Amino acid sequence: MPAGFNWDLWLGVCAPRPFIAGYYHPGIWRDRIDFGTGSLGDMGCHIFDPIFEGLALGSPISVRSEGTAANRWNWAVDETIHYVFPGTPYTDGPTVKFTWYDGDARPPKEILALLGDVKRPGNGSIAVGTKGVMLLPHCGLRPVLLPKAQYADYQLPKVAGTNHNFQFIDAVLGKGQTSAPFDYSGPLTEAVLLGALATRFSKTTLQWDSAALEVKNLPEASRYIRREYRKGWEVKGIS
Repeated sequence: MPAGFNWDLWLGVCAPRPFIAGYYHPGIWRDRIDFGTGSLGDMGCHIFDPIFEGLALGSPISVRSEGTAANRWNWAVDETIHYVFPGTPYTDGPTVKFTWYDGDARPPKEILALLGDVKRPGNGSIAVGTKGVMLLPHCGLRPVLLPKAQYADYQLPKVAGTNHNFQFIDAVLGKGQTSAPFDYSGPLTEAVLLGALATRFSKTTLQWDSAALEVKNLPEASRYIRREYRKGWEVKGIS
């Protein structure tokens, strides 16, 4: 163990266990069930965000994992997770489907073919609409509207940039709010974490009841919605 490292403090609410060099640090604690939320939990709140906000999505109706299953200690890898959300004014039909891929999993060939000669980014989203396709590369690159010829003259709206560090400090000081306040970030996080939960029950469709915060068709899955805090680390109201 590194000199001066307080392992008990780092464990926090989690049950005691031996320290294992190279198993948690520097960043792979994200893959361990008690400490992180896997690739989906790590990157989902970033990559899912523009789709979630742009389509005004809320709580999913159901979620299903088709990839590898999580085990007792580690989150799944190579995930393919299917969500079904209620339709919104920005979607076509009573429901809208969202599928997450990570690791070696990729969208099917017919979806990737919609990009034509546009190079697929390492991370991002493909939104398939009734009048075209929007490619959303993650981090720093502008969205691409397809087919190119159809949207050649379309001018993307200009959005003023913000410094999220200053935005947070201003919100703490009572000067406005962040761009992701709790009434937005809460439902987004709920949706993302349900995908992680689904990997515990691979190839099973989980029917979600957001108001009750429970899986309607699989009571055993609902026990993972909350965790048990170890003695001395309890927080009133949530543990």
